[in-house]
Amino acid sequence: MVEPDNKPKNRISYVYGPVTSWRSGTSLGIDPIGAISTCSFNCSYCQLGQIQNITRKRKIYVETELIIEDLERAYQGDHVEKVDFTKLDVITFAGSGEPTLALNLGEMIKSIKNWLKAKNLKAVPVSILTNATTLEDEEVRRDLKEADLISLKLDASDELSLKSINQAATGLSLEGIIKGIKLLKSEIDLSHPADSLRLSTKPELQLQIMFLPKFAENPEHIKRLAELITEIEIYKIQINTPTRAKPKSGKEYWVETRGNHYNSSSSHQEKYLELPVISKEQAFKIEDDLISLIGELQIINVYKR
Repeated sequence: MVEPDNKPKNRISYVYGPVTSWRSGTSLGIDPIGAISTCSFNCSYCQLGQIQNITRKRKIYVETELIIEDLERAYQGDHVEKVDFTKLDVITFAGSGEPTLALNLGEMIKSIKNWLKAKNLKAVPVSILTNATTLEDEEVRRDLKEADLISLKLDASDELSLKSINQAATGLSLEGIIKGIKLLKSEIDLSHPADSLRLSTKPELQLQIMFLPKFAENPEHIKRLAELITEIEIYKIQINTPTRAKPKSGKEYWVETRGNHYNSSSSHQEKYLELPVISKEQAFKIEDDLISLIGELQIINVYKR
């Protein structure tokens, strides 16, 4: 087992929810990053607000044992709301930043699946939400292949939109991101059933695309995205828009933003910034345009038809 390079200073729960996900139903969140938001992107729409630690460095941010400890607390209802694991549709790695920056990601996934098995609970699919910036790293790809579903971010159609939308860490490029996605897909396509705890023989891949009005209204942006999707050859697509507000308080990070967003009783509500979103009509048009440009697609639309 990989040993951490430091102990967490602020003990928050690394298991949160369940939350209602428009993508996947009832989702229990796993946060492998912890109290300081950490990512290789600093997306203009991020619900975490300003990312505190923009980095490409992989390390152990949260010990695997603490994830399992928090799962047990959620199962027992010990100082937290009791979770009914029989009602979960998915367990999702997301939380405080980019999950693949966690050096022990693969270990966490296997430990969660073993914990479910030891508790005689149903096998819940494990999903990873990743910005795909680390996929050129062979060890990252190895860890990801322990998951059942991998959602890969693809907001940008060129280097300019990558800078504008995602505000990527120094040294990252769209070319490198696309290369990493293709490497992962190639390895999954060529892989054979192995000794794994996955529910299926291979992880399922999908692309998650955030559409901001400025870019969604540009036909060239949509056309170029269609070209990239065709190049990558992943035809399950999520069409999203920033329906959740973001904190506007500089580098302050509120842990509750990991899951369901603020509600009417939140003391921080006045400090959130509502972002411009594409309309339902625009979302359906994008869906139709992508199908017209690419052909048959499996699309999950945030607005749904």
